[in-house]
Formats: sequence, C-alpha cells, structure tokens
Amino acid sequence: MMMFKVEYIDHIDHRATLVYCLIDKRKEEAIPMLKLSLFRNTIRNKLMLLLLIATILPIATSMVISYNSTKRSISEEAYEKNARILSLGKANLQSYMQNINQKSLAVYNSINVPRSLYYILEHNMEDEVFPSDLSDVIRNRNLLRDHLLNIYQSVKETHQVRLHIVSQNTTYLLSNGGDKIRADIPANDFNVLTKKPFIEPSHMSHSYGLGARSTDQSTLVFTLHRPIFRAPSEILMAQLSIDIKLDALSDLNSHLYDSGKEKFYIVDADGNTIISSENGAAGKPLDGDWLKKIRKDDLTNGYLKWEDSHFAGIVFYERITTPLMDWYLVKMTPYEHLYKTAEGITQINTWVGAMFLAIAVLATLLISFRFTKPLLSLIGYVNQIERGHLNVDIDIRSNDEIGLLSRRFRSMMQTINNLILKEYRLELANKTNQLKALQAQVNPHFLYNALQSIGTVALQHKDQQIYSLVTSLGKMMRYNMNTGETIVELEKEFGYVQAYLDLQKQRFDKSLEINYVMDPETRSILVPKMILQPLVENFFKHGFKQNDDEPAKLLISCSLQEQLLVILVRDNGAGMTEENLAEVNERLRLGQSAGRGKESGIGLLNVLSRLQLHFHESASLTLANAVPEGLSVEVRIPLGKELASE
Repeated sequence: MMMFKVEYIDHIDHRATLVYCLIDKRKEEAIPMLKLSLFRNTIRNKLMLLLLIATILPIATSMVISYNSTKRSISEEAYEKNARILSLGKANLQSYMQNINQKSLAVYNSINVPRSLYYILEHNMEDEVFPSDLSDVIRNRNLLRDHLLNIYQSVKETHQVRLHIVSQNTTYLLSNGGDKIRADIPANDFNVLTKKPFIEPSHMSHSYGLGARSTDQSTLVFTLHRPIFRAPSEILMAQLSIDIKLDALSDLNSHLYDSGKEKFYIVDADGNTIISSENGAAGKPLDGDWLKKIRKDDLTNGYLKWEDSHFAGIVFYERITTPLMDWYLVKMTPYEHLYKTAEGITQINTWVGAMFLAIAVLATLLISFRFTKPLLSLIGYVNQIERGHLNVDIDIRSNDEIGLLSRRFRSMMQTINNLILKEYRLELANKTNQLKALQAQVNPHFLYNALQSIGTVALQHKDQQIYSLVTSLGKMMRYNMNTGETIVELEKEFGYVQAYLDLQKQRFDKSLEINYVMDPETRSILVPKMILQPLVENFFKHGFKQNDDEPAKLLISCSLQEQLLVILVRDNGAGMTEENLAEVNERLRLGQSAGRGKESGIGLLNVLSRLQLHFHESASLTLANAVPEGLSVEVRIPLGKELASE
C-alpha cells in the first residue's frame, strides 16, 4: 500500500529533490511496463475468458453430444431398417429365381407322354439323318418349337431360349427373331456342356454360334443353364439355356435403395456384377476392398463401416446361397445421405445456439466490465492522487478486497466535504439504478420476431414439431407481455394454458395425458389474467409423477353451475394427506401462504387474492384429494357482478 503525505516547507533540501527526481524518473520508466503487464494479466480479461469458457463450452458440448446422439440413433435405425429391406429383397429374389428354376424343370413334366419335350429328346424324334417321313420331321420340329415357346412365355422377362441336343449336335434358339437351327455345330465355347445346372453372370446376349440375324438385338442378360439327363441315368441328352433380361432384376430391387444417393449391387461369389445401380457396371468384375472383406467374413448378412478414396459410409449386405447361385445383395449408403437429417437438426441447433451464444457473450462482456469497473476506477483514483489531486472522490462500495482497499484510501481523504460526497453517491446510485432498469427492459417485438424467425427456419427444414413448439412459446410470450390487458376472456386464458401445456407435453411425451373440457357458454366470460396457469403449474412442480406404466393425467374443465363459473384442475399425482389438505384450505381461507411448497402457496394465494379483488369475497379456491389418487383444485367465481379493475 502506498501512503502520501503533503507538508508545506520553507527550506528545500536539494539532495531530497534529487532523490524525488530519480524516483519520478523510475516511475515514468515503469509506467509503460506496468500498462503492458496489466493488459496481459488484467482481472477483466481473465474474468471474460472464464465466463466465455463457462458459456461457450457447455453450449458447444451440448451441440456435439446432441449431434453424436442423433447420428448414433440414425445409424442404429439404419442398421435395422436396411437389414429388413435386404432380407425382403432376398426373399423376393429367391422367389423369382425359384420360379425360373421351376420353369426350366418343366422339361421333365410328362416323361412318358408322347409328344412331350422329354419324350422327343429321349426317342430322338428329331433325327434328320434317317427320317421316316419328311412331314414327321416338320411336325416334330414345330412341336419342339412349341415346347420352347412355352418355356419362353412362362417368364415374361425371357430374352431367348436355347436347346442344344447332344446326340444330333444341334442347337435350337428361340428369341424375338424366331427359331434358329444349325446342325453339326463344332465344339466351341457355345457348346460347353456341364453336368450341373448353374447361372452364368451378366453378359451381353449372343446367338450361341448360330450367326446373327438383322432382327437380333443384343442386351444384358443372365443365363440359367440346365443339363437334361435320361432318367434315371446320368446320360446327357441336351442342355437348356434361358437368357433373362437384367431389367427384371433391376425392377425387382429398385425399391431397396435410393436411386442417385445410394449404390446397389448384386454380385456373385467370384466378384462378377449381376446388376448395378451404376450405368455400365453390370457384367463387369467388381474389385473393391470392401467386397473382399465381405467375402472373407463369410457371413449371411451384416454391415461394414467403410472409408476409402471412393466411398465413405456404411455397406449393408445380404447373402443368397442356393444350389444354383451364391450371390450377395449389397447396398452402399454414404454418410452424407445417412446423416442428412442429423446435419439438418444440427444446423437448426447451431443457429439457435449461435443466437443464445451471442446473447451470452454480450452478457459476459457486460458482467465482466461491470465487475472490474470498480478496480479500474480505483486505479484511476490512485493515478489522480499521485498527480496531487488529494480531494478526489473515491466511491467504490463493495465488500470484497477492492472495497477494503478503497476504504483504506478513503481514510486518507478526510478533508472531502461529506455533503458533496453524499450527494455524489446519491446521484451515482440513481444513475446506477436507471442503468439497471434500462438493462432490464427487453423489446417484446424483438423477442417475438426472433421466435418467428426460428419458426421460419423450422418450416424451411420441414420440422413441423419445432415450428409448433415455437408457435406455442410465442403465443405465451405475447400473452405475458401484453401488460395493458389485465382482464381477458376465459377463452384467451384457456388458450394460454393450452400453449403452456403443449410445451410440457413435448417435454414428457407419452408420460402425460391432458384432457380439456370447456363449456361453450363460458368462452366469453371475463376473468382476471393469469389465474389458470398457476393452478396447472402447481401440478408440475409438486404433484407430477413420471411413471412408465401409467401416464400422468391432467383434467382442465370450465363449466357453468347456476350463477357460478366453476374451473376445475384435477390430476392423478402425489396428492396430499388429509391433515395437510385441511391446513392448506384453512390458510387459504385466512389469506395465508399455503400449498405443497412455499412457491405453490404463494401462487395459489395470489390467484385467490386477485379473484377476491375482482369478485369480492364470494370467489373461492379449494383443494381436495381426487379419487383414487391425485389432487383437484376448484375455483368458483360468481357471475352477474360488475368486474372490478386491478
């Protein structure tokens, strides 16, 4: 602590003057360093930093937690949803492929019936080397063509049907261009015969070595190859091949993914693409590392979280294993598409959080400036005293260390006029109170417009729920801020309570049931403002019990009974003991604070006092335990009397 003493002397000691000059010089050199140090380590800066951290950190943490929670919820929902979708797609695809397989087995129908396809193959009725009669040959060819046509027409997506007869080395091909026959086809890739049926992956259709016609149209197909044996031996008589257009599989699986935003593949165990949502990918090998991982895991179904230079998201898959095929249904959902909803919610939260954060930052700056203002003022007073202004008015009234320091300085200033000091303090206090009053004023139009802006953003993001909640809050604020209206129609008071309960309903969701009963004749009755909401709020503060098995129930009714307006608020909450209930009603009758809690008592007594102010002593408010549990609050207001103003 620095002490200053002023004395009047006639003799000046030059040595002392030299010492004072040196001290002043050192002070002048120290002042810039002191200012720099204060700038770096001021309490104001530290306080602002602390308050900003305390404000920003919770808001940012809340937003991050909310975003991650939403992402986790969306991911879990996506896992279950896509598992169901792919399982349904698997069932549909198996059913479709089983149908094609059954049509290929039609060759074995009516084995011993003459003129059946099997009978023709077994008895070699199409032998053109030693025909018994040319008409028999033509008839048998037409009969054979009819059988192939039946197979062709049994599956509407069939592109062409090929039958290769081993004994004659003859291939029959039925397509849109008609039947094509060539005898003695050399052994080549088109006549590779197998002992087991199999499905050839997607490829461009061809004429199986018969030569192209002008009417042929090449398209992407997959092919079912089935060997036909002489029963019960394993002698191969023929091989049946059915080409199916890929459009059939594409249409069958189009509902399994979001086109343009997600990728979908059907691949076989060797990595060959059967169909793909990407143009030009069908029929080509698919060599992604994620596919290798799926094949390595060898699971029936599941999902992978995958990120590489080409894709970042979740890969869902379902495996189809039958004697004919070993296929994978693969759906690739990018994170960008999966978390689009979460990002939309986060964007709304960001805008709302930014608005409140701006308010919090302004409040933080205001608080820090007001808190450190006395300290800076004290430093200013010290500087003035150092310059010789010993009559400076030190007015720092606080009980902390700053206040203690200021009182020590003030003890040095006994020559100050007490009257001037009192007047100054009075004036400063008045200005301080005016400033506080000014700071307490909030422009209601700004707040209401801000809520409208939030509602508009909610509508833009198609979030009707947020818009509804903001509308309810805006309705409450507008009703509260209208201080010029103290007497309102009961319908308006009822609407205010409905808006309040809409927000509570959002908070408790299914744990709360609300019933409204309002006699139409009571809508236009004039009542004092804010008499119904405290009764409802009393339930949430002291009687609400959140139970997963049974929701909390709240009944609000307004009815006419003779010349009385009866308002009833009944719940199934905690209720009260009979002893406490009698004590509460007695205190309300005597005009004393009562209720389940101190705040509740003040609220109920305030409602009763205002009712009796307007409707005299004939207005009443009573509490009773509800059956089987809970509490009911009944307000009785006499009608036909002139309403007194507040």
